[in-house]
Amino acid sequence: MTQLNFNLQFWILRFVHNLQVVRSGSPHTLAAYKNDLEQFVVFLKDRLGIETPRLEHLTRNNVRGFLAQLVKQKYTPRSVGRKLAALRSFFKYLLREEVITSDPALNISSPRLDKVLPSYLSKDEMHKLLQLPDTSSSEGLRDLLILKIFYSTGLRVSELAQLKLQNINFGDGTLRILGKRNKTRIIPIGKSLIRDLQTFLSQRKVLELKEVEYTQHLFVKTNKEPFTRQQIASIVNSYIKRITDKKKAHPHALRHTFATHLLDEGADLMAVKELLGHSSLSTTQVYTHVSVEHLKRIYKQAHPRADEQ
Repeated sequence: MTQLNFNLQFWILRFVHNLQVVRSGSPHTLAAYKNDLEQFVVFLKDRLGIETPRLEHLTRNNVRGFLAQLVKQKYTPRSVGRKLAALRSFFKYLLREEVITSDPALNISSPRLDKVLPSYLSKDEMHKLLQLPDTSSSEGLRDLLILKIFYSTGLRVSELAQLKLQNINFGDGTLRILGKRNKTRIIPIGKSLIRDLQTFLSQRKVLELKEVEYTQHLFVKTNKEPFTRQQIASIVNSYIKRITDKKKAHPHALRHTFATHLLDEGADLMAVKELLGHSSLSTTQVYTHVSVEHLKRIYKQAHPRADEQ
């Protein structure tokens, strides 16, 4: 075991830096890992009555105690599982760096998750949503474009926040998206969305002539700064709340809607996987459950003997 530094906080910072530099983790992912690990440090301080937790305090008993406390504090199984995953990644890093000799989380099971189907909007709800923005104002035109891009491309909110003018190819009608871990994917866009983009940018050009000097990000505020993912999410949430259940009021619901509607119309699962930027097909397969329910409804409506006992 290295003699350089036994301070646990020191190694957490090294781990997060490694995630950023080597694995190209997004700012959101880095913040989540850091918060989860620092929560574990606070637990160790309280449990052990110490000010500076060290590597020797990374024991199976302490990991189990941390998870038990999370359950006692009413964290959801999904949240507990995410924090355990953060600890596991951290311990694997420490093993690679040879600063610990065994994995404290070895054979500790993740909490069992209830199968939750992704929330999405029906086609009728989606139609109503796109009627809401007041396109007579520049803000309304911007908001409509945000909603349309989410529904037409299935982008993550962080991907939309980082979308730049140079990523839009009007010639072949595609967006070039830099996703998780710097993985690039090309997404086709339809003629209607292309026209909306051109209208939006022509209005922005008028403002640029007035010396606003916008950045190269597609969506920027009047102070020249690009919208953050939280600000874009707030815009989307405010519209969805007006037409459907508040549980669906988040940008990811539009990503789910994009995938679900594609599969409902017969799209190939592998194609949807590529469009969403999933690294594993199993991640995309959750949408097949939604589509199966859709098929059941069609079957019951159309088959003459569907309701027979």
